[in-house]
Amino acid sequence: MADHVARAALAARVCAPGGPALTLIRAPSGFGKTTFMAEMREHLSAAGLACAWLTLDAADNDALQLAVSLDAALDDIGLDRDAPAPPPSEAAGRGFALLDRAARLTGPFALFLDDFEAIREDAALSLVKELIQALPPGARLVVGSRTPPALGLARLRARGALMEADAADLRFSEADAHAFLARRCKLPLTHAELMGLHRKTEGWPAALRLAAVALERRSRASDFVTRFTGSEGAVADYLAEDVLAGQPPERLDFLLRTSILRQLDPDLCDALHPPGGSAEILETLASGNILLSPAEGKERSYRYHSLFADFLRDRLERRMPGAAPALHAAAARWYAEAGRPASAIDHCVEGGDAEGAAFLLERHARGYLEQGRVRLLARWFEALPDAALDSRPGLRLVRIWTACFTRAPQDTLAMLEASALEASDDPALRAEARAVRPLLLSMIDDYPGAYAAGRLALDDQPLRSRYAAGVLANCMTNVFTVVGAVDEARANLARARRATSPDAAPPEPPEPGANAFNIMYAEATEGIIDLNEGRCRDAAARFRLALAASGRTGAGRADGNGYAALLHAVAVYEANDLRQAAHLLHLHLPMARDVGLLDHLIQGHVMLSRIAFEDGELDEAYDLLGELEHLGHRRALPRAAASARLERARALMNRGQAEAAREQVALAGDPAVWDRARGLRYRANDLLYPELSSLRLDLAEGRGAEALPRLRQEIAAARADRRLRRAGALRLLEGAALHQAGAPHDAARVLREVLSEAAREGLMRLILDEGAPVAEAIRAAVPTISPADAPLAPDPHFRSWLQDLTAALPQPVPANRSAAESGTGRGLAAPLDALTQKETQILALLAEGYSNAAMAAKLCVSDSTVRTHLRNINSKLDASSRTQAVAVGRRLGLIG
Repeated sequence: MADHVARAALAARVCAPGGPALTLIRAPSGFGKTTFMAEMREHLSAAGLACAWLTLDAADNDALQLAVSLDAALDDIGLDRDAPAPPPSEAAGRGFALLDRAARLTGPFALFLDDFEAIREDAALSLVKELIQALPPGARLVVGSRTPPALGLARLRARGALMEADAADLRFSEADAHAFLARRCKLPLTHAELMGLHRKTEGWPAALRLAAVALERRSRASDFVTRFTGSEGAVADYLAEDVLAGQPPERLDFLLRTSILRQLDPDLCDALHPPGGSAEILETLASGNILLSPAEGKERSYRYHSLFADFLRDRLERRMPGAAPALHAAAARWYAEAGRPASAIDHCVEGGDAEGAAFLLERHARGYLEQGRVRLLARWFEALPDAALDSRPGLRLVRIWTACFTRAPQDTLAMLEASALEASDDPALRAEARAVRPLLLSMIDDYPGAYAAGRLALDDQPLRSRYAAGVLANCMTNVFTVVGAVDEARANLARARRATSPDAAPPEPPEPGANAFNIMYAEATEGIIDLNEGRCRDAAARFRLALAASGRTGAGRADGNGYAALLHAVAVYEANDLRQAAHLLHLHLPMARDVGLLDHLIQGHVMLSRIAFEDGELDEAYDLLGELEHLGHRRALPRAAASARLERARALMNRGQAEAAREQVALAGDPAVWDRARGLRYRANDLLYPELSSLRLDLAEGRGAEALPRLRQEIAAARADRRLRRAGALRLLEGAALHQAGAPHDAARVLREVLSEAAREGLMRLILDEGAPVAEAIRAAVPTISPADAPLAPDPHFRSWLQDLTAALPQPVPANRSAAESGTGRGLAAPLDALTQKETQILALLAEGYSNAAMAAKLCVSDSTVRTHLRNINSKLDASSRTQAVAVGRRLGLIG
């Protein structure tokens, strides 16, 4: 821009080589945030960084849409165009594929995200948090926002991983204001007048820019400077009024009529401005560098400055009362005819045309539902009055389906009952409404009620809706699985596949990309059956298929992606790929939290907590369990609260705090929860229930011999119930108990069998998460477990698997060590054992704020290797967290 004032010193500071991964440019509207980011882009490009720019909007709150947009931005960077794409089995959905791609980029780059204040949804924010962690050395993310983004800024500041510039940095200095006004104003200003304007605007760039426009039409500056207040609250109205006063009538009419648009496309503007000629008017306005600017990445499209747009809409209402609804209606017609129903519905809603919005929704809502775009639907339904849906019972059903996946299930149940659709005179409506209830009852953990309601729904008339038929069949497969009716589950799964088959021809034709959710759900549910019965590799394959199915819609948008991704995270976690598991969980756990998928919610928090413990982030680990317990209390889901306590007990036990752990087990043992659970197969509680927790504590306190009879009872019950995964975990404890009881040969025999099965299924966390007693027994048994043994000889991978397992086993923790004693450094006289050269190097990187992934990339090792070194460092320094290890290392002079 001709009147641009360079901020060389500020640009040099925030663009300095070796800067942190995240740079935040935060300031209110009108402070030149976007202009300065553009200057940063030029600065970094000149320094050899490839750059890409993405301007965000409300649609990017859909995490999958945001992943698509970010992936396109990485295309613009182009550093990896010749690099091979990750195999489908590794690209766990668009979110993780994006993060994996960012981490693999081979040169320094900068990615700019402007208007970040538009991002509010947890899943989208989690994606950006994960992107920050995944950036390779030399890469930078530059975020521009009017408000502080929820990206964990406090933690990033504490680690030195954040560079910031705010309104104070972006204000024009006296020299900046002088340079800008001298360049922009044809009217000569005295030094006193220049300083007066700077003082009154307090260096606010937008005010100075608007003042320059107003001064262009004056013969004397002194009167204007004297009258001008310059306050942030008044300057836009005062000066924009002055700008409007200088516009010819036709251009003024254009400005007011098009003020309702987010993007100014010439053809769209012509629809709102009957005289036409919009392209020429837009070019004329753009040349003034004040009223509007080009839309990033959109040829011949513009947008108004937000301050000016607000002002114009206010003036539209004052000068043309009641015109806004008609203008929104014209925009809606244009978008509808252009085949863009979502934008058309948006304008109907903004224009207060509830009937028009309902009309369009009646035509398109089913398609959006089947494509999984439930958050988009929820936003529209929340904006519409109930009266707009009263005469459209089919649309009310879509609203209820939408609420199933966006609101608390208790609220949706109330909505279903208030609708009276389950008693409708229309058989098709009644059957579909009854199909909703079992889903909602299962979401509030009432599986017996879901079983009864589902049987009623299955016996009702055939469903006309392919979507409803698929959801009911899949839901009931899950319900049958939980209540232990596995044969019924498998039969119903066949029904679910028929309902989602492309060859099925119900009266209601599917939309393009339809049934992605139901296809995903069918694969995921069969994977859950495989997992329960110990076929973990089969389950992992099912979960990958489910994840792929959830992305089959047009742009990969399907909120079902989260359902499949969290199940896939279970399989990834079991294989000990904690980095990928954490990525998936951070991206998709917010969906489970919002919707109320209880088993997903429990498993997600438990896995993330365990990963945080592995990384030495104790506060984060306990916070995750506290959040799960709080959600359980707040949402009347006692199983969630009890599960949080049981997992806290496991964590305390593994840190040697057996007394505190036993207290947590006692608090978790609510008979109302577990008496009911005994007859049900809750996925999240297969290995997390009071009896098993109590047995673990017996082993932690060295009472293995006493625990053996109870362990064998639990093993027999698990086998009889075909809970083979549970049986495997219990047999690990049996091996540890035999080891403690002084029966090493029997212990080795049991462990050999369990480890052989685990190796075939690719499991590690099942073993590693059992802590010190099992680790001690395995270490003692390893010398007797030889590849030459008959059961193991055919498996060439077992030796490698066993070596990886042994290296990853947790270090022993002294029994009953209190929290106060943990990590004292034993007087800090010296480490318990000398750190190796690699461990010292990792400790130094840890002190510099490197993440595990960044350390792995820098040292050319795996993420798992880094975690093993960190565990060894903590053990040798007697530290209980990353921060404590760094502090001890500094005190001992191991690092600077």
